[in-house]
Amino acid sequence: MKRFLQAAALSGLFLVAPMAHDNLAHAQVALSPRGSVSQTIDGTSIDIEYSRPALRGRTGLFGGQIWWGHIWTPGADWATILEVNKDITIDGVEVPAGKYSMWMVVDPGDWEVILDPEWKQFHLPEPQKNGDEITFWVTPDTTASLTETLTFDFPENSTTGTTLRLRFETHEVSMDIAVQSRLKMQVTEEEVAPYLGTYRTEVREYAWTPEPFTYDMEMSYEDGNFAISMQTSASGPGLPFGVGLLPLPQVDGIFYLSFIENGEVFQTLEHMFEFTFDEDGQVTGFQARTEEDALWMVGTRVAAAVQE
Repeated sequence: MKRFLQAAALSGLFLVAPMAHDNLAHAQVALSPRGSVSQTIDGTSIDIEYSRPALRGRTGLFGGQIWWGHIWTPGADWATILEVNKDITIDGVEVPAGKYSMWMVVDPGDWEVILDPEWKQFHLPEPQKNGDEITFWVTPDTTASLTETLTFDFPENSTTGTTLRLRFETHEVSMDIAVQSRLKMQVTEEEVAPYLGTYRTEVREYAWTPEPFTYDMEMSYEDGNFAISMQTSASGPGLPFGVGLLPLPQVDGIFYLSFIENGEVFQTLEHMFEFTFDEDGQVTGFQARTEEDALWMVGTRVAAAVQE
């Protein structure tokens, strides 16, 4: 009991009276407001819910009030929660879809991160490992700029993953998250050859195209990508980067819009291109729909690509 009360007092995260643990949550005076942050990558959502303690003039928390070698939830009060709607990997370690409480064993060197499927836990006393946890190691940056209030964020994102970052005092921890893409990120010329050519395209009114117009869209294979010529007005200007299509695996004729820079896909959108076929299986045209399922463009194939 003495160690329990000492830990609570030193943490400075809330005030407690010496009573049974079952009644602890009802007696606290919370000093750390709850916060949350979310990121969605290619249909995979990563959500963090946590309490946000502040320094309030304290220094030397890590190794001091947050003891070396002890299990700490990066937050306060109730344990920090990580929830993912699909399977992911964090720093190469598989994390199945679900909800987890997050803990860290802080040390002068690397820290052990623990994800516990028992997600509804109070942060004291320290939880005991039972073999169901997912663990991995991170290396903290101990020379980061001062962060007054504990903060989670997602500073870097790509089409296949994101970085989850924790900042508090002068310590910063980054965790690389990879998601399972629903799209095939690389295509061969043979795979997209049936779709290449020129399409007489009717563009409907949309945020990118406030006035409807018609133009000839060229579909080609360039630098390893299925590229399309995108116009945003009848006068012809396009977007300031390349535009391409990525196939939905195992489904013929369904592609999603992507943005390309220096030959690399840097963003995908929920804008779907669905191609139509004749009785002989030849492509005749396409319909493009927005992420709200509104009809955006209709294309009729007027010429197949010239085979070299």
